[in-house]
Amino acid sequence: MLALSVLAALLQAPLSAPPNVVIVLMDDIGRDKVGAYGDHADAPPTPHLDALAARGVLFRNAWAYPVCSPTRAALLTGRHSDRTGIGTIIGIADGVLTPLPFSETILPEALPDHTSVTLGKWHLRDVGDSLTHPIQSGFDAAAGYVGSPTYFHWTTHVNGVRRNESGYFPSALARRGTEVLERLDEPFFLYHCPILAHSPWHLPPSYLHTQEPSTFPPILHKAMVEAFDHHLGLLLASIDLETTYVFVVGDNGSPNVTVSPPWPPSHGKRTPYEGGVRVPFIVAGPRVARGAECDELIHVTDVFATVMDLVGRPAPPTGAEDSTSFAPLLIDPAADGARDHLYFHQFPFPGATSQVPELRAVRTKRWKLIERPDVPAEELYDLQADPHELDNLLLSNPGPTTDALRDRLLALMPQFP
Repeated sequence: MLALSVLAALLQAPLSAPPNVVIVLMDDIGRDKVGAYGDHADAPPTPHLDALAARGVLFRNAWAYPVCSPTRAALLTGRHSDRTGIGTIIGIADGVLTPLPFSETILPEALPDHTSVTLGKWHLRDVGDSLTHPIQSGFDAAAGYVGSPTYFHWTTHVNGVRRNESGYFPSALARRGTEVLERLDEPFFLYHCPILAHSPWHLPPSYLHTQEPSTFPPILHKAMVEAFDHHLGLLLASIDLETTYVFVVGDNGSPNVTVSPPWPPSHGKRTPYEGGVRVPFIVAGPRVARGAECDELIHVTDVFATVMDLVGRPAPPTGAEDSTSFAPLLIDPAADGARDHLYFHQFPFPGATSQVPELRAVRTKRWKLIERPDVPAEELYDLQADPHELDNLLLSNPGPTTDALRDRLLALMPQFP
């Protein structure tokens, strides 16, 4: 009842004007690399992420997907991979064409009063002009890069116009982001997707980080995270949190080669473990609780419904079936959340030459089941007693109790038409 009353109050007392929305999607930055989480003693300095958490709500149990394309599709559509068909990374050399279909309703289409812009990485189309695809999908404008940037040399793509550039791509993108924010008429929706801290591993310009020169991936990754944080600070300096909601979300966990103990280095990106799918997730903005943490379960699909509630618009007539608003938790982080479990499904594209293993997982606040249909195999973990998922209870403690837990979690796996 508390959550419903809070949401009702939020919607019945609208802001003087429709709020703006900014979503920043981090690339390959897990909770182990964000100081505000306190999850790893050796995290790099992230003062701007930490300051944003101090202005808003930090979610400790937010799930995405193990890799980026399914996360991006789920965030923009409010639909699981089983519905969008985006079950793994979209590749240009896997022998199949697998773009996000134009039939999907994405967030900017559900915000007709907002000017919508996407900047940076898209990764929801495998061939053709990657930055015309978001405009065809529903954005008003798009800018980013063509192909795979080397960070220091790239081909800029602005609404279909290309030019070769050099320097440091994340810095150029951050400058473009601040310019866009200064020029956009309100209300606006900005979907900002820098490629930091994705490989290739490198040392950013020295003024962007505090790490010593190195060729060691964990050190380089930390330097790249610091560079992301620096550029986030530039973006936030152009944003009024009294009129704008800011979401900063991870697309998946940190890559295994960058993970250090006590986190298991084999439990990062591309894996179904918490280090691969439980991501940083921070929200700040008007009427959002300040300096709060929330342990309730949320999913990247939930961004869609939450944004709709925050801007006071109804859900679209079709789509976003898997999105559940967590707007009440932004006002009262101690309230009960709407979700009692989380789910993801990774699967290869039919006919693709490069295959990925099929993985399904479901978790409650305490228990988690991983299913590997290809093997076949299952893993059951008590996340309360074993947060790093080192003790598969189906092997270490077999019997009726663990079998019953497994069956209960299997029953939570959703069924799709």
